[in-house]
Amino acid sequence: MLIAQVNLGLQIAILAIIFIGYILKRRGNFFLHGTLMLVGVVLNIVSFLLVMGPSLLSFEIIRTQPLHEYSLITVTHGIAGGVALAMGAVIVALWHFQSSTKDCIKRKRLMKPTIVLWTTALILGIYLYTILYG
Repeated sequence: MLIAQVNLGLQIAILAIIFIGYILKRRGNFFLHGTLMLVGVVLNIVSFLLVMGPSLLSFEIIRTQPLHEYSLITVTHGIAGGVALAMGAVIVALWHFQSSTKDCIKRKRLMKPTIVLWTTALILGIYLYTILYG
């Protein structure tokens, strides 16, 4: 349970990083915005590899009762989070390999659905946490 609490705290910290990054973007500080998004994506990758991936694979109810409410929520959480993580990694990687931030505006269309998917995954993850540990 301790690892789940730490991971929940990490996910909330990532939310704060994203929120601060959004404020920085609104103020025109695109470089710091991109840097914070890189930090958020890296933290999320670490969280996925060390906690969420193994947890998903060991959640037996998905195999034994795939249509159970908890299974459906878990799978939806995993898909939304996985897609958001992949999209975030691509956006950050494309930004990181450029010397200018002017091309970032072109990826704005990808940023909005990424944050919607990530927020959906976060909400479902918090819900799962309350089911399992609350």
